[in-house]
Amino acid sequence: MLTVDRFEDNKAVIFDDDRQIIIDRDKLSPDVREGDAVILSDSGVYVPDKAGTEQIRNDNLSLLQKLLNK
Repeated sequence: MLTVDRFEDNKAVIFDDDRQIIIDRDKLSPDVREGDAVILSDSGVYVPDKAGTEQIRNDNLSLLQKLLNK
């Protein structure tokens, strides 16, 4: 799953499991935010993957709850 880690100037740092990809920010849809899962559209622009982003947030929340209930 491709996940936007951060923005640095006009670049986006994206992680795909075990590798880091750096792309120009203009290759992202304007509504993509840090932490979002993204997919490459047919037009060559990365767009938010709403289901993937929701899964990431749920996984992170579950992990946080486990850590706090230790």
